[in-house]
Amino acid sequence: MEPPKVFASYSHDSDEHKKWVRELCTKLRENGVDVTLDEWDWNVGELMHPFMREGIADSDRVLVICTDRYVEKSNALEGGVGYETSIIDTELDQDLKTDKFIPIIRQSTDEPKTPTSLGVRRYIDFRNDGDFEQKFDELLHAIQGNPINPKPSLGQYTSAKHPSDTELSSHSLPAITEKIEFTVDAYKAAFELARADDILGWSRLVKQIRSSAFNSLVKWRQQELAGQRPENIEQLHQSMDKAMGFVAPLISITLVGVKSRNEQFNDQKFLLADLLNIQSMDGWNLAGLDIWFEIPYALGYVYHSLHGSVCLQANQLELAFSLAQAKFPLAMDSKYTKSVWENSQLRGYCKSLGRKCTESWKYLVNAYERWDWLSLVFADEVEYRSSLVAYYMALSIHELATRIASEKERKLDNCFITVPLNFLTEEYEIKQRATSLLLHDSALSELWTSVGVTQGQVGNSWETWVNLYENWLVNVFQDYHSIECLATSPPQYLIFFDAL
Repeated sequence: MEPPKVFASYSHDSDEHKKWVRELCTKLRENGVDVTLDEWDWNVGELMHPFMREGIADSDRVLVICTDRYVEKSNALEGGVGYETSIIDTELDQDLKTDKFIPIIRQSTDEPKTPTSLGVRRYIDFRNDGDFEQKFDELLHAIQGNPINPKPSLGQYTSAKHPSDTELSSHSLPAITEKIEFTVDAYKAAFELARADDILGWSRLVKQIRSSAFNSLVKWRQQELAGQRPENIEQLHQSMDKAMGFVAPLISITLVGVKSRNEQFNDQKFLLADLLNIQSMDGWNLAGLDIWFEIPYALGYVYHSLHGSVCLQANQLELAFSLAQAKFPLAMDSKYTKSVWENSQLRGYCKSLGRKCTESWKYLVNAYERWDWLSLVFADEVEYRSSLVAYYMALSIHELATRIASEKERKLDNCFITVPLNFLTEEYEIKQRATSLLLHDSALSELWTSVGVTQGQVGNSWETWVNLYENWLVNVFQDYHSIECLATSPPQYLIFFDAL
């Protein structure tokens, strides 16, 4: 038999760390594993990228050696680690269930961390040097495909019981509760179902949670919101958090579908339609305050924003726009429809979030601090905000292209910007990372080519578009130059197009 081929992916954090990696790879080679290590195999004068690309592609297994710095570089797509991450992403696109990539935990922190691209995968913990021999043995068996504790053989099945419809899936479903903590269980259950390609189990999970979520939401509005009027925006947002608590399990499931990159699971337009249709459910009182009646629109705004953010994180811009361009009725029983990005309430002008797009953005951008379950979807708050900003950057560029296509360029200066530009107020680091996400997506040019516009036309119109940005900022923020992250020269909010 040919010896297993292994590629070592790691960051050059320090001489001490490089020595540890070299010694691990040396010990593997002494045990019959053909390890490729840059220190041995990347020759002087040889290009780096082909070495990485061919090394990963030709290997049976890849050791992803996760230090804190490695994870940071991987998530930010920085340097050689970032390039290797993009190669790994491509292979994961083709096979979500692959076990080719073995996370090796070698961190100083108490909590193990792996790159977001690897998802929730079983790792080998090498943090304690005293356990090295035990962990090395575990690694060697994993590479050889020979587990230390093999699964016992299956005995003869003697039961005559036939499985019922509710037992068709081999994956157990968590009990339904109305607590927001259930979102974590729903996310994990959906992740396992997606990994197993269990579309039946997935459908059952969605069906079971959907009924409970929507009925509980209607009941909550009837019992707790009747006659209530919030005294300030904080109280209004607290009520919206409660509404989100009911539908968050369902939203988390759809986000797993997006992250899976599996065509069976990642088209999640149905949920936005379901959220907007809550207004037509029995018991959803048509009377009362608009802020309560129109909660479904606010939920729709949150959902498509999270959906778009995960799409950008997962390098699926085209999937984000399949939802953003989908058309829905403007109101209940309305014959008129608008696409998501053109619908004012779904853009952030939500009565249930305070009517102003600035208030809606604050509610959304600060969600990571309030909703614990988002830590399952995004590695940290910076990644969450960057992905969110990247999505709204994409919407803004697409709007420019749409304006060029639908109106004469000479009339562009009379346009009114519809996609809110609140993302411009985010910190420089967030916008820079968002730009990297956008540039990394191979479908970027479709933002304008999909409407028949060339990149040259977009570039020629950019100066006019920037002037419209200025007008929007003045109208929304009045003295917008007093906002620290905007009051710079040259304006930092131009970086995302300058890089295209």
